[in-house]
Amino acid sequence: MASFGVVFDLDGLLVDSERVQAMAFNAVLAPYGITLSDEEFAGFVGYSTLQNFRDLAMKHPGLAPDVLAIHDAKDRAYADLVPTQMRSMPGAVELVAALRDAGVPMAVASSSYRVDVEACLRCVGLDHALAVLSPGDESPRTKPAPDVYLRAVGLLGLPAARCVALEDAEAGVRAAHAAGLACVAVPNRYTRAHDFGLADARLDSLRDVTPSLLESLVARR
Repeated sequence: MASFGVVFDLDGLLVDSERVQAMAFNAVLAPYGITLSDEEFAGFVGYSTLQNFRDLAMKHPGLAPDVLAIHDAKDRAYADLVPTQMRSMPGAVELVAALRDAGVPMAVASSSYRVDVEACLRCVGLDHALAVLSPGDESPRTKPAPDVYLRAVGLLGLPAARCVALEDAEAGVRAAHAAGLACVAVPNRYTRAHDFGLADARLDSLRDVTPSLLESLVARR
């Protein structure tokens, strides 16, 4: 067994769910005459969906009375899209396999609800390798608070200082840093402009991540 653990973010890091989320957002906002550009949607990445719609309602007051209903409709639209639209991010399956073969304990820490986390992992065939989950609906606060990461390392039975997080968004990097984990930032098309100053490393793709690199980041701490 390896002497360190790895905690993955999910959305936009392991799976290309941000693209699917954007589709779901625009589907439920269309009746209100609102279409989010990639740039606008990028501002929502890493934060809770309910907060996203509350923020939108500040700019579009007509949404305010329906925020909770729109939130629920978005969740249904997203669930309908997942089976046909979800795919893994480049290098994700290979990296998880390499860590599994090296005996590295792994977990997923996500702001998404457990049902969505499980559905996404199942769609891309990573559900068996990544069975230790710390979803957003099982912690008091979601990212950028450290709660989901603290719960994840607790489930792995490892101190935070012996774990490294992989994240695609600024809020996730802040959460991992606050929890005491080393962190590698792997931005996607929606998050390239985020501030990753708290990350220990920044890479272009999970294809560039190796077990030895992750181990070295933990060892430096």
